[in-house]
Amino acid sequence: MTRAQMTIGAALLACFAWVGAAQTHAASSTQAGNAGTITLNWEATRDKVGRPLIVGHVVTSGGKAGYCVPRLLVETLDAQGQVIAQNVGFIPGYVGGYDNVYFEEPIRAPGAGYRVSIASWTNCAGGQ
Repeated sequence: MTRAQMTIGAALLACFAWVGAAQTHAASSTQAGNAGTITLNWEATRDKVGRPLIVGHVVTSGGKAGYCVPRLLVETLDAQGQVIAQNVGFIPGYVGGYDNVYFEEPIRAPGAGYRVSIASWTNCAGGQ
């Protein structure tokens, strides 16, 4: 193999590694809430300096009341889909009964995949 072929091969390998590292994982999940539903639309990505990050929206519908202090559960998964780490974060502020709220949560333990859900919340504004 010539030096030029080795250089081209190394450059292609670096490009493939960079493309693979930049891929994101997006998902959506819906669960029962305060007489309505809570849907999480999220993706695992990276912030401007390259740290892993979950970004998304909490979308609520049909609720009689809002959600105060929603706790976001981020589970880190290994290649077989088993949970290897958990982190609880908070969605800032109030999430209303018919709302769409943006959130960001740093990934504390990077892994092969992630699962994100609302772990709990406090009813507010006269809810059930």
